[in-house]
Amino acid sequence: MKRLLLASLLLLAACSAPEAAPAPSATSQPTTAEAPPALGTNGAAVPVLHWTPCHGGFQCAPASVPLSYREPKGPAITLSVIRLPAKDPGRRIGSLFFNFGGPGTDGVGELTRFAARYPDELRARFDLVSFDPRGIGGSAPISCPGADHPPAVPSPMRQPDVFFAASAAPGKACAAGSGDLLSHLSTANVARDMDLLRQAVGDQTLNFYGYSYGTYLGGTYANLFPDKVRAMTLDGTLDLVANATGKPGQEKQPVDVRADVAAAQQQELDQFFTVCAAAGPKCAFSGGDLKAKFAGVFARASRGAGVSSLMRTIDSALYQSGRWKSLASTLSALPADPGAASPVLDPYVPTHSPGFLAVQCVDSDNPPAAADYTALAASESKRQPYFGLGAVFSMAQCVGWPARDADRYTGPWNRARKNPVLVLNNRFDPATPLHNAQATAKELGDGRVLVVDGYGHTSLDVHSACATAAVVRYLTDLAVPAEGTTCAPDTVPFP
Repeated sequence: MKRLLLASLLLLAACSAPEAAPAPSATSQPTTAEAPPALGTNGAAVPVLHWTPCHGGFQCAPASVPLSYREPKGPAITLSVIRLPAKDPGRRIGSLFFNFGGPGTDGVGELTRFAARYPDELRARFDLVSFDPRGIGGSAPISCPGADHPPAVPSPMRQPDVFFAASAAPGKACAAGSGDLLSHLSTANVARDMDLLRQAVGDQTLNFYGYSYGTYLGGTYANLFPDKVRAMTLDGTLDLVANATGKPGQEKQPVDVRADVAAAQQQELDQFFTVCAAAGPKCAFSGGDLKAKFAGVFARASRGAGVSSLMRTIDSALYQSGRWKSLASTLSALPADPGAASPVLDPYVPTHSPGFLAVQCVDSDNPPAAADYTALAASESKRQPYFGLGAVFSMAQCVGWPARDADRYTGPWNRARKNPVLVLNNRFDPATPLHNAQATAKELGDGRVLVVDGYGHTSLDVHSACATAAVVRYLTDLAVPAEGTTCAPDTVPFP
C-alpha cells in the first residue's frame, strides 16, 4: 500500500509545475470584457488579485484556488492575501512571500505585526506578501466545534486509555465540522497555492522567507517547483525527512522524537545554567551547582503534581532568552528536595490548536497505535529525564486522525535549483534544533547554513544585525555567506 501511495505522490509531484501561462499583473482591476483566465499550477486558473487598502498602508485581496489540484476546475476555496507594496518601485525586484510558522499561524495578521521590523532595503525592493494558509484564518477556515478550548487532558502515565481517548477529541470535532476540507490541507497543497499566488502577482520565480513550520513549506515548494525558486531563506529549520516520514527504522517514533527536540531543549537548559552562573547576582538562580539545584526542584515537583507546570514555564522561557530572568526568579522561589526524582506520573504534554493538527497530522507519519507511544515513553524518559516524555506524547492528538491527504509530499528533497537556499538557525533553538537545520541543508543538496550564536526560536526572537545583513545580501544580490559563517546576537540574556 505504501509503495502505491509513494508512486502516486511522485507522479503528482512530477506534474505539479507545468509551464505556466503569463500571469496577470498584480494590479489587475475588473474589466467589462471577460478574458479567459490564465492557467497555472496543475491547470488551475491563476487568480486575478483585486487589491484594496487594508490595515493602514497594506493591501488585501481574495484569491480563488482549487480545493483539490487533481480537480483544477472543480470546487474552489478562497484565500486571504495581503501585501505591503515596495517603497522604491524603480528598484523593485519582485515580491517576497512570508510564512510565519505554525502550522496554523495566519499570514495576514503576522505580516501586519512584523513588517515594520524588516530592513529598509527589503521593504524598498520587495512587495512583502503573505497569506492565510488554506484552512486557517480568512482562508476557508476549518471548523472544529469545542476543540479550541478542550478540557484538561489526563496523564498518559496514570490513565493512558483515557488520555488517548481525550487526545482524539479534536480530530472528531474537526471531522464533524469540516468534512472533506480536512483531506486537502497538506503543506504540499499550501505550496501549490503559493505557486498560483506567485503567478498572480506577476513573478516569474519565487522569493520566500519561512520561519519554523514555514521552512517545511519552503522545502516542499523548492522540490515541487525547483525551477521556480529565485531565493529562499529558511529560518529556524525543521528536518524535512524527520518531519515527513523519518528514516528507515523510525516508523514507531513520533516526529518530535525523530527530530530529537528533547536533546535541543536540554542543551539550551544547560546553557541557561552556564549563563546564569556567569551572570552572578544578575541571575536570581545563581550560586552553587545549578544543575544539582534544578534536579532538586524537579525532584520535589515530580513527587507532587507540579512537573507539568514547571516544564511549561521552562518551555516558554527556552523560546525567548528575554524570559530567562523571570525563569531564574521562578526557579529560585520553588522548593527543592535532594536525591533522585520520583517517576514522572503527570508530565507536561503539549496540546495543539486544531489548525496545527489539521496540517501536521496529514503531513507527518506518526505511530498509529497508543501502545507505540507508551512503549517508547520509558526509554525516552530515561534518555532525556526532563523533556523526553513531552516529545513522545506531543503528537498523541494525531493518533486516529480522521483524514489523510493523498497529495502530500514526502520527497525527494534534493531537486536541482538555480540558486542555493539560505538556512538560518540559532545555535540553541529548543524547537528547531541546529542539527535539524544542518540535516535539511544536506537533504536539499544546496543549503548554506548561517548560525546565530544565540538562544531561542528563530530570528524573530533572537535578533542579529549581522544575520539580518546577510539575509538582505542574499535576497537582493543572491550572495550566500561563506561556509561556517556565524553571527552574534544583538542582546544577551542577563545584561
